[in-house]
Amino acid sequence: MARRIIMTGDEAQYIERRGANAQPDDDREIRMEGRHARYEECSVAQVAHFPVNNDEAVGKQWFEFLIRNGFIAPDTEMSCWQYLMGFSTNQPTDIKPIEWMKTVETARLMLVKVNNEVLAKKQMTIAHMNELAAQCFTKQGQSLKLAKPRKELSADADAIENFIPTISDL
Repeated sequence: MARRIIMTGDEAQYIERRGANAQPDDDREIRMEGRHARYEECSVAQVAHFPVNNDEAVGKQWFEFLIRNGFIAPDTEMSCWQYLMGFSTNQPTDIKPIEWMKTVETARLMLVKVNNEVLAKKQMTIAHMNELAAQCFTKQGQSLKLAKPRKELSADADAIENFIPTISDL
């Protein structure tokens, strides 16, 4: 399995020191410096996920809204939601795709709203968002294929649009 090391944080630095004859996993000192620094080392295979934004509070609000309104299956684990959607970097050991219960148009609308910043900054393309949706979501047991962009006039689409202003950074 591939080994990955992730370190994130504003103005963060990662410094690793090893003894002269040390192997990568032996006798090493790791020092991290920086405001909001975070270091993660993992030897499990990484599951595809949306770009990381590390805002678990916002992720929890989205999760509760989507469960409450029947957009995602009620048995969805919050830890899976948080990781797959990029709200957390903590990959659950037993990760399952999110089952989308409503229309593919509302799935697209939700994903565009959640990823609005990274899409606007061109850090993710719509095509890549579609690929990630197929890996992170299912609909009726199949990989979710997002609809072409079009405006859906429905109570579900209105619910998503009306939810956006209520999100707060806790």
